Amino acid sequence: MVNNCYNVFSLKTLLFSVLLFAIGSIVSVLRNLKFTVWEPVYPSNIAELLSVCTSTDNLLVLAVHIIGSLVVICSYFSWIMEEKYTLDFFLTPPGHYLGARQLNQEKIFIYLYAIILGANYTVNFLMNKEFVVKISNVQQPFLFEMKNSLGTVLYKSAMRAVNSFGWTYVIFIICNGSIYHFVAHIFGSYYRVLDTPIVGFRWIDIHLFLRLIVAGILTTTVYNLSNRIYDAVYSYTLPYTDPYVNQFECLIQGLSNKEHDVIRVAAFSELALLSKKRPEKRKALFHAVGNEVHENAWYKIMTQCLLVIDDMRTKIDIEYNGVQPVVTPTPVAKPVEQTISNRLAFSDGPIFTATKKNQVYYDDRTGSIFSEVSELAESIPSNLPPPETLITSCIGCLQKSVVVDMIKSLEFRFGSIGVLESVYADTVLRRMQTVFHKHRLVIWAVQSLGSLTAGSLKEDAYGFVQNDIERILNTLLGSLVQVENYLQSPPTGYKKLLDQHLIPGEVEAVILALKEAIYQITTTFSLYNEHFKIDNKYTNKWNSFLNFQE
Repeated sequence: MVNNCYNVFSLKTLLFSVLLFAIGSIVSVLRNLKFTVWEPVYPSNIAELLSVCTSTDNLLVLAVHIIGSLVVICSYFSWIMEEKYTLDFFLTPPGHYLGARQLNQEKIFIYLYAIILGANYTVNFLMNKEFVVKISNVQQPFLFEMKNSLGTVLYKSAMRAVNSFGWTYVIFIICNGSIYHFVAHIFGSYYRVLDTPIVGFRWIDIHLFLRLIVAGILTTTVYNLSNRIYDAVYSYTLPYTDPYVNQFECLIQGLSNKEHDVIRVAAFSELALLSKKRPEKRKALFHAVGNEVHENAWYKIMTQCLLVIDDMRTKIDIEYNGVQPVVTPTPVAKPVEQTISNRLAFSDGPIFTATKKNQVYYDDRTGSIFSEVSELAESIPSNLPPPETLITSCIGCLQKSVVVDMIKSLEFRFGSIGVLESVYADTVLRRMQTVFHKHRLVIWAVQSLGSLTAGSLKEDAYGFVQNDIERILNTLLGSLVQVENYLQSPPTGYKKLLDQHLIPGEVEAVILALKEAIYQITTTFSLYNEHFKIDNKYTNKWNSFLNFQE
């Protein structure tokens, strides 16, 4: 018992723990390369596959996971377990003394498992888009967040390690000879190695397999725990504006910051949090007034929330009607007053009494000739994309078209045209996900409007919110009707896309948020619902909410 405790607190255990901490830190730092708050959306599966496989960031993530797996597993066998038969790559077969050695197949199996484990974890990491920071409305303190998710982290780590071991075992059974020959060819350039093994691999080596699975669980636990800590830290909404005197001005600047998505997301998440769970700050917001009606904090926040909702509605309208060209006003040519200087005039006096200088006046009409052209001339826009962006997009389209043509040719050759259409075709589901790409902002804006409007009944002492309730209700009802119509009657252009009859989760989340906000307002102001002026085109939807039929 004393010896076991000594092993736990020994120097090699401490060094191994430091090694695990260093690898976990590298994985956490690597998350900054993929840091984003929006999930990337691609038009088809093949486009997503090509984008993921050709990204240098993804290749770097793959390399780090594979190298980390190799370091942890090999260190576990050599430092912690002190295994001797897996320590060296070379093995001298019994009865052979000519200097030629064979490769240790147990060592090859360990390395193959580490490579497959790193690749398997990377594929799962990218497919599930775990690099996207998901900010939830239900938040807990950091310690409780880690404590509640620890069981899930261990379960996922164990399943990933066992799954990778199964793949490694099957691949090694099928390709054992090819793998050994490939590795032997590499080592054969420097050492004398047998091309074919004499001592075979033990296929029922329970001792090796159990320790290898434990090492794999330890590796994936380090990865998952590092990512979980990263998510718990960056997905937690902090009251960033509390320390400032002009906290609401800072919040409004963050809401209107369209250049930095991270700042805008942090501002809207904080707004949604304070509007739901911080009544004391809601009161302070309603009391932040200015000299004019439109200078109070409520009006500015409401305006930013409505801009986000209007942006979503504009995207839906573009799907139906396309981008409408901007009609430039026709300039009106101003009449140019011309002064004609060379004209004949009669004189009664003597014309030869004085010498007059011969002055010639030229009639300059260039202003009238080129005035219309100069007014119609347009300046070159300053936000032209750089040549590198155009070249990269063209190469990406070229790669996609080549792969799609190859898949279609395979379908035609085997007489199964359209079997793999779901792989290369653009789908309605992904198109809708593109339209609702920033659905989190819409949800936060809708929740903030609903909570602030409902809370204003008792907290808005000046009554500023009451002037805008009808506008908010009409906007929410119009948005709900437009989104539901978008699902039920998609644009005609969607007939060219592959319809899998699936509803994106982003659209359902927006619909749920809109209904929740409308119900929140109607139930709070139930005594005054009859006095609200709702547009006639939303009357049926409004009555269904009043009758609780939505």
